[in-house]
Amino acid sequence: MASLAEVVATLEATGWAARILETIRADRRERPRFSASWVSASPPASARLVRAYEVAGSEVRLCRLPGGTESLYFVVPWEYAVPSEHIRLVHLARERLRAASPGPVRALRPDEVRDYVVDRGERLIARLAADHGIALGADRGDEVRTARRLAATLAAYTVGLGVLEIPLRDPNVQDVYVDAPAGRTPVYVTIADPGADLHQRCVTNVHLTAMDAEALVARLRLASGRPFSEATPVLETNLEEFRVRATAIGPPLSPDGLAVALRRHATDPWTLPRLVATRALSPFAAGLLSFLIDGRATILIAGARGAGKTSLLGALLFEFPLSQRILTIEDTRELPTADLQALGHKVQSLFVRSALGGHELSAEEALRASLRLGESALVLGEVRGQEARTLYEAMRAGTAGSSVLGTIHGNSARAAYERIVHDLGIPPASFAATDVIVVAGLARPGGVQRTLRRVVEVTDVAKSRGPDAFEPLLAYDAATAALQEAPGLAVSETIRRISDAWALTYDEALENIRVRAAIRATLAERSRHGGPEFASPSWVSRANAAYWSLVEAGRRGADLLDAWMSWFQGTSHG
Repeated sequence: MASLAEVVATLEATGWAARILETIRADRRERPRFSASWVSASPPASARLVRAYEVAGSEVRLCRLPGGTESLYFVVPWEYAVPSEHIRLVHLARERLRAASPGPVRALRPDEVRDYVVDRGERLIARLAADHGIALGADRGDEVRTARRLAATLAAYTVGLGVLEIPLRDPNVQDVYVDAPAGRTPVYVTIADPGADLHQRCVTNVHLTAMDAEALVARLRLASGRPFSEATPVLETNLEEFRVRATAIGPPLSPDGLAVALRRHATDPWTLPRLVATRALSPFAAGLLSFLIDGRATILIAGARGAGKTSLLGALLFEFPLSQRILTIEDTRELPTADLQALGHKVQSLFVRSALGGHELSAEEALRASLRLGESALVLGEVRGQEARTLYEAMRAGTAGSSVLGTIHGNSARAAYERIVHDLGIPPASFAATDVIVVAGLARPGGVQRTLRRVVEVTDVAKSRGPDAFEPLLAYDAATAALQEAPGLAVSETIRRISDAWALTYDEALENIRVRAAIRATLAERSRHGGPEFASPSWVSRANAAYWSLVEAGRRGADLLDAWMSWFQGTSHG
């Protein structure tokens, strides 16, 4: 039998010793006493750093991994690297809070609990530091800052989401996934801006434990007020602090244990110019959609999950004039109602029971109530149940409001029709109340793993030829990766109806669309070159107000565009 020295010599000669050491280093995990989550201390030696930045004081490194179809989202939590005596303070403060009476906390709203813990924790940590002779800083200012930061860490690991708060506070992260079994699978994320050297899907260096997963689901259950058990193994709720939609599943649906998906709502609301700037939408398509909204068309936005249906729907809402009252019906708060209200829009939001249950009214009950709330544009977050029949009955009878918008699953106008008529049982004659179907899709140029959100179809419902007759207005051209004008644009029944109502010729209506397209292209172009605020809701609102003011003054066509450009030049440089 070979001696230990001979084994070591053989390993060194073949290079296996170095590989073993690298594996041990890469797999070395650490965690402070107050956290149950393990974080790998260093990335694999083969990982290549592409980008690094800070998120709330913690470091994030985006690394390319050799081969494969995913990258590495490597976090260095601030709280995992603080001095051991400070870790001890957070641990002691956590134990004190656990032992304290929870009475005062129960009296607070969920969004106030963190503030309560931070405030109490800051005083508690300062007292514990004095009692144990632990220095918090070189001077009083340092001591206050350190105590405040440690208290924030305490809150994150008691009433917050722990280490998951780093990716959830990262504006570049779209989704966070915790798959079962939590202790054996790393956390995964998808990022919005991978660039050329990274993949959208990333594995992280974070491993939650089963205890972490249980604590996370307990917080979701508290936030939602909904049951979660073997009898009801699915839970959905919103975490407003992080603008996240959370879905948790457990046994028996998930036999390996708890799993959670955290999908972020857009932090900055999407607008048509912003969609143009990211090339999800062509300028002409943006102009056409603005024209349709202004013309009070009924629009369905179809697409697969994750294709950007709700983002597009939210962008369309900023095209309504401030005088238009808007009613929104959602089972998850994803539409930018607060941003609309901040700009002066008249928005009434109705929150309804999700498909997974709850104590709220059903979507159908809320829809029936909305029909009695007066003339409004009606916006449904998703058309998927019995409310569809009520909606189409109201649309056909002319009592559904001045405009109706909604999203539905389907990857084409025909698929949307099949879903509504055959799956939801809406009579074909009632479906004819739909004017236009817009399809949002996921493009993968050349078959790459990275997906691009694109509007791939804008189709008119040609009602004169039957409820299932469609006339494409814009169609996606894979060669140019953009929407192109289709023959149906010259004969659209919806554009004809709007032009007649506005006393315009058809050509004048098309010219109006091109003016709107040029306006949105201008805002998008300025946003691309160092001025992202030009695609923001506030700028879109100002630009639309200027446009409508010029229309009221009698400006048309090229004269209208020239006058708007003159206004924009004077305002944007002011």
